[in-house]
Amino acid sequence: MGFRSLKSRHAFTLVELLVVIAIIGILVGLLLPAVQAAREAARRMQCSNNLKQLGLALHNYESSFQRLPAARMSLGWLNGSTPATFAPDPITKNGHGLVALLPFLEQNALFNQFEMRGAFGDYVRTIGRPVPVGLNATTSGNALLSRNIIPGFLCPSDSGTRTGTFSATYSPDLGVNTSLEYAKTSYDFLNPASSYPFFNHYRALALENRYVFGENSFAKFSAISDGLSNTIAMMEQTLESFNGRTSGWSFAGFLCLGIDPVGTYNVTFPPAGLNIWNYNNNTSPLNKTFGRRATWYNAASMHTGGVQAVQGDGSVRFVSQNTDIPTLTFMSRSADGQVVNNQDL
Repeated sequence: MGFRSLKSRHAFTLVELLVVIAIIGILVGLLLPAVQAAREAARRMQCSNNLKQLGLALHNYESSFQRLPAARMSLGWLNGSTPATFAPDPITKNGHGLVALLPFLEQNALFNQFEMRGAFGDYVRTIGRPVPVGLNATTSGNALLSRNIIPGFLCPSDSGTRTGTFSATYSPDLGVNTSLEYAKTSYDFLNPASSYPFFNHYRALALENRYVFGENSFAKFSAISDGLSNTIAMMEQTLESFNGRTSGWSFAGFLCLGIDPVGTYNVTFPPAGLNIWNYNNNTSPLNKTFGRRATWYNAASMHTGGVQAVQGDGSVRFVSQNTDIPTLTFMSRSADGQVVNNQDL
């Protein structure tokens, strides 16, 4: 009798089981944010590394050619104001500067497939000049190459669609091939949104108003008189946008000029800055959505609190979304005589 009374129980009661489940649930709830934060930190580090590689590629390109690539080459689709100082090139190519960096990003095999004499995109507005005869984006083979997804051009924190669909104005081949999807890029060159109405706007800008990049810019490091470490060369853009499309990496489709962190060409709220999600208070459920930047030139990222940028010296800087517009303007311009210190960010 006494032996049986000392026998241990092996079963939990229902109450005890519920208590254990509740404790486990609380622990999971406490740990999950930490796990998610650790994962985002890893993704942000990978994004920073992608940008660092682009910064190194810019320097290696400059060392090889004594100038930087242009953000865009020989555009044909701009809005088309007609002063002689803003004349389009004789031949339209709609080229993207990231193509020029491919050999410096261990993408020689892909670069060698491009027909550099041909067009990279076929969209030309009425005032633009024609694409090369017999070498438009389709016949040259360049349009098909735009399908290649390059991991180093994509921010791992951005879960947006990595490809753009065919259309008359946003596809390299004017939407002729309805199965053609072009690969997007999370990173692009800074280029003033205000250049949209004008061909070859970079050449006509006063030196103090220029960014490092523009259409047919081909700037030299010596022109960045504010200092390479004080001037932004490239920034992030989200893969999704509300107004316009996020650009592909191999061609310049409609509105795909690059990134302007202080641009005010469209109505957004706020009017300028980083991580803007509201386009003109549009009532669409897609508007005001985190991860879908308001319009085509906005700098935006999926990283909480700001956007990563490549400086002219190749370093990578995280720029707070609370950085004021004058400071962002000074950082964007390459020769305005205004130097920005780290404590200003």
